[in-house]
Amino acid sequence: MPAPLTFALDFAGHGKSTHRQTEDYSIWRYAEDALHVADQLGWDEHAVIGHSMGGAVASLYSGLFVSRVTLCILLDNFGPFTRLIEDQPDHLLEHIQQKKDLPNKQLPFHPTIESAVLARNKSGTYELNLPSSWILVPRGLRPLERTDADGIVVQGWTWSTDQLLTIMSAQSLSEEYVQSFMTRIRCPLLAVLASKGIQTIRYMVDKRLPWLSQTKVTIRDVDGNHHVHVEDAPMVAGHVCGWILGQDDAPVARL
Repeated sequence: MPAPLTFALDFAGHGKSTHRQTEDYSIWRYAEDALHVADQLGWDEHAVIGHSMGGAVASLYSGLFVSRVTLCILLDNFGPFTRLIEDQPDHLLEHIQQKKDLPNKQLPFHPTIESAVLARNKSGTYELNLPSSWILVPRGLRPLERTDADGIVVQGWTWSTDQLLTIMSAQSLSEEYVQSFMTRIRCPLLAVLASKGIQTIRYMVDKRLPWLSQTKVTIRDVDGNHHVHVEDAPMVAGHVCGWILGQDDAPVARL
């Protein structure tokens, strides 16, 4: 298979990308950012691939820009998470309180990159093995100075992620909202789901598959954690590339 032309995007506020001047980190702004990147690259037609939140963005993007997306690949994801309408006021209240407390929240400090890697390996919402931590963590760090108890300035590291992304999002999507986008998807869709990944995704697949009756959907179950695409990249890449080659019109995909 010829190597596809790929572009890996750090969303605003993540990795090496800058933070937004506004506080709008909504999922639809990420979709808009991805569109601007595709336009800058001159990609009238292209495939999209995303992991976790990136997969949620990819699913909405595919339902928005139907004529431009040729393939949609979701890694341990099957569209955005949603919240019941009646729960949304309490969710927004919690967001406002967390945002109010944010200025008093001290940035984590790690004296070395290794200590940051080890900290992420032992914590985090989703399990991540040590080799994978070494791949992911350094990209999400920035230098930080701290003055110790003796008044000595110590050089270290902290996360580069915008602090607004460390609190609960103000965004609340309903199932009906997500359905209105996903029912518009017409390109073939592949979902690679990890056996030890986000278990609620299985429920989402059962509920949302009927929404995708106008396209061809393939579900691949693989052994691994939520970050299986990092922990066993050759295996996941094999599933993805094999699936692309199996499409009726399998062009060199722009991802």
